[in-house]
Amino acid sequence: MKRMIRIIGTIALVWLGTLGFAHAGVEPGGIAPDAPDTYTVRKGDTLWGIAKRFLRDPWRWPDLWQMNRAEIRNPHLIYPGQILVFDRTAGVLRTAKPVGPIDEKRSPQVRHEPIQDAIPSIPLAAIEPFLVRPQVIDQKTLENSGRIVGLEDGRWMAGAGDVAFAIGVPEDTRLVQLFRPAEPLHARDGKTLIGYEARYLGTAKVEPNDDPRLGTVLRLQQTNEAIQPGDALIASQKETLVNFVPRAPEHDVDARIIKLYQGSLAAGRLDVILLDQGEAQDLAPGHVLALWRVRPPVTDEENRNTKVFLPEERYGVAFVFRVFERMSYALVMETEKPVRVGDAARTP
Repeated sequence: MKRMIRIIGTIALVWLGTLGFAHAGVEPGGIAPDAPDTYTVRKGDTLWGIAKRFLRDPWRWPDLWQMNRAEIRNPHLIYPGQILVFDRTAGVLRTAKPVGPIDEKRSPQVRHEPIQDAIPSIPLAAIEPFLVRPQVIDQKTLENSGRIVGLEDGRWMAGAGDVAFAIGVPEDTRLVQLFRPAEPLHARDGKTLIGYEARYLGTAKVEPNDDPRLGTVLRLQQTNEAIQPGDALIASQKETLVNFVPRAPEHDVDARIIKLYQGSLAAGRLDVILLDQGEAQDLAPGHVLALWRVRPPVTDEENRNTKVFLPEERYGVAFVFRVFERMSYALVMETEKPVRVGDAARTP
């Protein structure tokens, strides 16, 4: 499969031993009962999957590596062939095998590795389309987007290879993504508009234009359906750094699932969900949230005026990987039940 994401950078800096001392490691109760003493990293592994071998709660990866807050902002990079040794007494992992040439002049020691070969945090194939294509558009992005104002020869529809004319194309943009706002998305109250689903239409190349007074000429590249005047556009999404480290939010989060993306009434493991909170609520990529079944109250059959509120149930974990102003994409990492619209996603 053609790789759609290239992790940014060319050199990985991997510290020998444990990484800082902001966390004291994992307490005995948090260690998986069948945790191995050593593990050799393999191609196809993820940080989450490796942590699951050692921990009851895989999202506590930073504790396993004794990461401090500054280090959590950047990934801890490990590579296929590297041996990890589990110190059960301290509840931490340590590296045991060099993964490349060592620069002896620097302290602590540094290993140079292409960052593209680093083990990702979560399965990238499950989230690639949501990182490089506009699946949802918030109100702010829609207001600042450009749009198609006309097609060559006055036509009403166009496809790949045709010319379109646009306004609002960001300066120095060479490639744009075309979309059409579709179904509105509302917050849990069912009334507050927080964005729109974006029907992805394709891409267009910006033709050279030396006169800024003129509209932008686009050459349509790949198109999924006919392009029409009024369709919106944004600059092509930049490659995204996705090798973030899972961590709990530093504050209380109480989001709701408002959209599923697998085409049925329920989602499962490694399915993408859309939450009704985002940057405005301080959510960030890498945040891990517990999934809760929110049961509606029932009416007492003997007393119709009395509603009985039922207990909620925690049943899974989701990993936030892309954040908008008031919405977020998350990947379901663990679940014991089908994930449904209306369920809660909270600080674990």
